[in-house]
Amino acid sequence: MANPRQRRKSRSGTSNKPSASAKRKLQQKLVRAPEIKGPDVLKNSWDKKLTVRQNYAKLGLLPSLSHNQSGGLERSDPYHPANIAAASAAAAAAAAESGKPKKGMARIIRDDEGNVVDIIEAADDEETTPWGKPLKDIVDSDEQIENWMPPKSNLDKDGNPIVQALEQLEAQAAPVIRHTSTAERTWLHEMVQKHGQDIESMAKDRRINVHQKTAGEIRRAINKAGGFEALAL
Repeated sequence: MANPRQRRKSRSGTSNKPSASAKRKLQQKLVRAPEIKGPDVLKNSWDKKLTVRQNYAKLGLLPSLSHNQSGGLERSDPYHPANIAAASAAAAAAAAESGKPKKGMARIIRDDEGNVVDIIEAADDEETTPWGKPLKDIVDSDEQIENWMPPKSNLDKDGNPIVQALEQLEAQAAPVIRHTSTAERTWLHEMVQKHGQDIESMAKDRRINVHQKTAGEIRRAINKAGGFEALAL
């Protein structure tokens, strides 16, 4: 517990400890939510009172591409295992009503007397190789993704303006043109004047290549600058 002298010292400005106002500002900075970096359509639709997963679910986006869910979820979250199981059961019921058997199974059709009339087998779309079945791919299959994805209504892009705006931004995206700086162009011009088009000699030049750039890095830098013809001028 501080004595009166220490309190007066902290208020006088001679103390090395942070003042009360500085402590408040630091606390406000700590509790302040981080800035959302991304398109304006996400910034304007982001709810700071919700978690990241809840915001993604509200916007109709997937928070992760992995189907291995970790951590607790609220019951109302569309990514909750109970909601995913309900969506999977509804999809299975719809597939059963359509009469199409699942992969690896068959459907037996009988007549009124119980005799087997026909057997409908599922189409075998699995690829085969001379040495057997192919190895499991790192990327999850469509069947696995359907088992963990939330209900389709939350991801329906046709009625989701956020997804439509993001797809429009993606369609308008263009590669960023990188330009060579003046200092780098001067450095490349000096090496081209000395070694010509011998990139291996440029990489071994200790006096000019002080940053020890490799031959591949120098070649990419020359191509970005416009080639040997532009640097030889």
